[in-house]
Amino acid sequence: MTDVNHPPMTAHPETRDCLIEAALTCFAKYGYDATSIRLISSMAGKNSSLISYYFKSKEGLYREVFKYLLTRFRLGSFEERKPAPGEAATDPEEGRTRLRAHIRRLLSEVEAHFHSVDPLKDAAARLFLSEIHAPKEEVKDLLRELFEPPVRELRACIQAIRPGLSAAEIDFWGITIQGSCIGHALRSEINRLVWTSADRQLPLDKMADSLTDFAYHGLKHS
Repeated sequence: MTDVNHPPMTAHPETRDCLIEAALTCFAKYGYDATSIRLISSMAGKNSSLISYYFKSKEGLYREVFKYLLTRFRLGSFEERKPAPGEAATDPEEGRTRLRAHIRRLLSEVEAHFHSVDPLKDAAARLFLSEIHAPKEEVKDLLRELFEPPVRELRACIQAIRPGLSAAEIDFWGITIQGSCIGHALRSEINRLVWTSADRQLPLDKMADSLTDFAYHGLKHS
């Protein structure tokens, strides 16, 4: 029998999204530990009991925030591309061609994010980078799923360029190449401060060509 004085809550997608967006802003600005349920509910203008209703706990909310971030900003869409991530390349030149496509894809996705007019883009970038630096248990599986397809593709490219490398050597080079791309793509502001002679208007295709040449010749002659 339903208590007429306390009717059951009804789920509303707009309320849920409002809580998630407020939580994204708070987690990005204050960090996970300093963000309370009360702060999030105040930011959202909602009753704090709704967080328990929709997400069970702060940990559950954080996980949903990260899933929302990946979906809203279209991160992890690698499965839409061809060839299939990790599909074997037949020779070094094909490996080089696919490596360039891989690098350009990464650079273009980051560039698209920074040119977005989405009001949550800065908060999303801060939260995403904090998870790359120190992943929380709540989202480690989401990060693994996100990065697995591009990592498989990068391994396939490296193996085609240098077939004799061991698994450990392939992973070392994969980390090195990925780190170079991320340094160029995600650290543009700090790069402007310390690398003062760098070309601010370097076209994306030229950057992809240069990074590919750097990685390719390093792999071939190391």
